[in-house]
Amino acid sequence: MMREFYDEMTFRTNVVAKKASLALQHGLERFEVTPEQWSVLNVVDQKAPISQRHVAEFAEKDAPTVNRIIDVLLRKNLIDKAVDAKDRRITLLSLSVEGKQKVQLIRNVVEETCGNFYKGLTKQELAVFVHILARIENNLE
Repeated sequence: MMREFYDEMTFRTNVVAKKASLALQHGLERFEVTPEQWSVLNVVDQKAPISQRHVAEFAEKDAPTVNRIIDVLLRKNLIDKAVDAKDRRITLLSLSVEGKQKVQLIRNVVEETCGNFYKGLTKQELAVFVHILARIENNLE
C-alpha cells in the first residue's frame, strides 16, 4: 500500500516539475532565453559581482554547464566579465546594461507565470509546501 502512495507522490512531483518547467520555458521564449540561462542571469543579477564558481553554487549546476551558459550569455551581450582587482585569477560577472533591462522584463514574466502556478493557495499553504520540499530535499542529500 505504501509503495503505491510513494509511486503516486513521485509521479505527481515529476509531472508538476515538468509542467512548471515547460510553462516557464514558454514564458521565456520571447526573450530568447532558456530556463537554464534565466537561472544564471537571476543569480548574477542578485549577487553581482560574482565569480563563475559561485554562480555554479548558487544556481546548483555543475561548473562546465555554467561555463557553457555564461559563454552564451556573453555572446548575447547580457553579462559582462571583469577581472577581480583583489585576485587577478578570478573573473567576476555582472549584468550588462542590456542584461539589466532584459532581466527586469523576464522577472515580470516569471513572477506572473509563477503566480499562476500557485493560484488559489494561501501564503501559509505555500510555506508548508516549501518546508516539506526542503525536508525531502534534505533526505536526498
